[in-house]
Amino acid sequence: MPLIFQKQNSDYEIAVWKIDEDASFFESRLQLNEEEKIFLQNIKAPNKRLQWLASRHLIRVLLITDLFIDSNYKQHGKPELLSHKKEISISHTDDVCAIIISENKKAGVDIEPEYRDVSFIAHKFISETEKQGRVLSNEENLFLWCAKEVLFKLYAKGEVSFQHDLFVQLPELTTEGTVHAEIRKPDMNCTVTLQYNYLEEGYLLCWCVQ
Repeated sequence: MPLIFQKQNSDYEIAVWKIDEDASFFESRLQLNEEEKIFLQNIKAPNKRLQWLASRHLIRVLLITDLFIDSNYKQHGKPELLSHKKEISISHTDDVCAIIISENKKAGVDIEPEYRDVSFIAHKFISETEKQGRVLSNEENLFLWCAKEVLFKLYAKGEVSFQHDLFVQLPELTTEGTVHAEIRKPDMNCTVTLQYNYLEEGYLLCWCVQ
């Protein structure tokens, strides 16, 4: 079963797809317009093509529809579901893609492989307050990176300093849980609750709706 994680409540639905299929599997199940077909042809890296196709297929799975899905989701920027008027956020890495869809709330999701080493750039996105005077492990560094990616997508306007505008109260990490975080921008100053789950397949999944 390609779905390795799925959760649904009154506010959102989130799912993670393990990409075991080849491109033809997804292409046979998608309805792409000419612009999307050209865009897909211009993605040269095979793994990026698969990630893009898988994410489009997962959208279809969550919406439970065989109809054409009008979207402006390309490769960068905030994706939108123009034909369904829902909020959406997308993340993919390696051989997985994650999507969260909400009826009427802003949403953000990020998925990272647990083996990823972000320690060498930690000084660029972690504040002294978050470090609390100690040296963080790479697991903690990666958690903060993943959580801040979610906040960045939740804000969805760019021009964000991960170190100075986004703050995460690092928890005692367990298999799954919640964490309090803040976005401190003049046009969006708020505290949110992020959820996280360490998947058995070796990925860290973080998400939030607001």
